[in-house]
Amino acid sequence: MEKLESIIRNVKLFKDLTDEEIKPFLEVMTKRTFLDKNIIFLHETPITHVYIVASGKVKVFRNDLSGKEQIICVKQQGDMFPNVGFFRKENYPANAQAIEDTSLYLISLKDFENVLIANPQLSIKLFRILGDLIVDTQQRLEEMALRSTKERILLLLIRLGETHKGNERDGWIKINTKFTNSDLANMIGTTRESVNRMISQLRKEEKVKLVDGHFYIYPDKLKEEIY
Repeated sequence: MEKLESIIRNVKLFKDLTDEEIKPFLEVMTKRTFLDKNIIFLHETPITHVYIVASGKVKVFRNDLSGKEQIICVKQQGDMFPNVGFFRKENYPANAQAIEDTSLYLISLKDFENVLIANPQLSIKLFRILGDLIVDTQQRLEEMALRSTKERILLLLIRLGETHKGNERDGWIKINTKFTNSDLANMIGTTRESVNRMISQLRKEEKVKLVDGHFYIYPDKLKEEIY
């Protein structure tokens, strides 16, 4: 229970809750393990649970009309998903797949709603967190519509450096999840060739490095390209 509480404390939704407020959520959580490449849920199937990553990583993605995969995000320890469907019956907005052996904590929607009904003050905190998520989604949509391909790649690398932050040294940050150029292209709706050219140029300028399959970025230098 102590390890579970430590993980839950890193979830945005729960980080500001008191011990008493978080306790009812801990009591209704169950744990499941998914092997690498196991599907967790499929797009457009009814939402039954919300998930919290205990260990491992989960790819959330959709396929366009031509069948091409578009990665929405990669979830890691302390991340909760999906971020919709808490208060009304919906379908999952995307597919979710383990990309390494992964352990998840699950809360059924029914149990989640019952906890909120019994503790209405928690709903206010939930609304605030969901509001932040809406702002983040809006910013990403604006990037897609208003930014050039170059700027979108730079912003994506900076964001991955923040959300998948590994070791930091001498201004360099390791992105602790391995992403291919195709993955990056799928995340921002551009071509792999465009990302290849951009990454190649950034490596020559010593703003990006690739070591053992991991990207290392120099955020200050990348930001200079945008602002």
